Amino acid sequence: MEAQTKSVLKVEIIQVEMSNDTSSSCSACDTVQGKLTSAIQEVQKLFDHIDCEILLKSTKVKNTEEAEKAQIIASPTIRVGYLDFYPNHIHDNSEEREWTWKDLTLPEPTKEILIEVLLKGYFEPREESKKMEMSPYILKSLNESQQEKSDCECS
Repeated sequence: MEAQTKSVLKVEIIQVEMSNDTSSSCSACDTVQGKLTSAIQEVQKLFDHIDCEILLKSTKVKNTEEAEKAQIIASPTIRVGYLDFYPNHIHDNSEEREWTWKDLTLPEPTKEILIEVLLKGYFEPREESKKMEMSPYILKSLNESQQEKSDCECS
């Protein structure tokens, strides 16, 4: 009898590294990551029955090139399989975000919404990727980070 291998659902949370903070993260992203981790724990119980493991990867992008390579539009971006779930940055100069799911718009996603995102991402088929514009807020944050590094006089 052949041993079956477990299937894997890849989940990635991609964040822009914040330059003006010593921890290089933002509280909004940290909150979303905590809720995502909790949602994964709940969904994993169900996925154990279908022999599927959820693997979470956390990625920080440090510059525009990395953001373009990761194909993110906003921060944080939650990538589940071929599905991207991300907020709308309301203003170019503000960290204020709006998350939209179905007919709801919230300042941050709930654990229940993230459970739905995980399930939808599991079933989402691969589509032809479309080139989308990065949020002006993300571009501004990354450009400021690059400027701070180039202004450094240390060697």
